[in-house]
Amino acid sequence: MSRGGYLSLEEARKMERLDRFAREHPSQADDRFWPLVDAMCKGSLEGAGTSDPVASEGYSGTRTHLDTSEDDGG
Repeated sequence: MSRGGYLSLEEARKMERLDRFAREHPSQADDRFWPLVDAMCKGSLEGAGTSDPVASEGYSGTRTHLDTSEDDGG
């Protein structure tokens, strides 16, 4: 077990104790969180409902950091 007696996510997954992990690591999340955790634990490639298709529309898979530029004039 991890130092301090808290479960790591990996330990919780292996021990099937995600409920304990959630109690030990409280956070605020929307309704997409638990389906995503469930899919990760089951090794499922299906993540239905975790992304809004409209928000991903036109996404090429490459993002450039806003503060970087190849030609910054310096």
